[in-house]
Amino acid sequence: MKEVVTVPNNFVTVFHSLTADLGIGTPWPKPSGYVPEYADQAILVWGGGSSVGQFAIQILKFYGYTNILTTASARHHDKLRSYGAKHMLDYNSVSVIKDILNVSGSEGVKKVLDCIGSKDRSIAPIAKIAKNGARVAVMLPVIVRNSSEEHEPIYSMEVGEEATWEKGVEPRGVRTHFYLEVSWVFFFRTQVKT
Repeated sequence: MKEVVTVPNNFVTVFHSLTADLGIGTPWPKPSGYVPEYADQAILVWGGGSSVGQFAIQILKFYGYTNILTTASARHHDKLRSYGAKHMLDYNSVSVIKDILNVSGSEGVKKVLDCIGSKDRSIAPIAKIAKNGARVAVMLPVIVRNSSEEHEPIYSMEVGEEATWEKGVEPRGVRTHFYLEVSWVFFFRTQVKT
């Protein structure tokens, strides 16, 4: 099991989030010729330049998802495109919400992975993008307030309370320390030869 020990936490976080929180299929081993049912549906990775975001884009591409949207600072866009992102958007842009809605297609964004987990910098804009039927997975803890010279940081574990979500949107906090409860991990562990 030496190989499993070396799998990065961020890699495990992505698989856990995609399967358990967003309901995205990631069969292992990937069947030859596998094409996901909703391969062209828009999937948003908010914070694609983060380590979790970079793994997410590459894993989604590996499984055949073709409409991966991501937010990141402009300096990361070329790298994220090479990893498989179709649309790179600058989260610092005042038009980022409009830009995402413009490229997401008529169905909008039904799956969102928030790799930042900040009340103001990621959750608030995502809540304006996610419509009825969307699932949103947010890395925990939520940063409610960053630390400063005058204030201690404030964190929350309640994603649903940190924004006004449209009816029918399912926001979920990602708690990767529960990953052993996900059946794919058991399956993966039974497939690894030591």
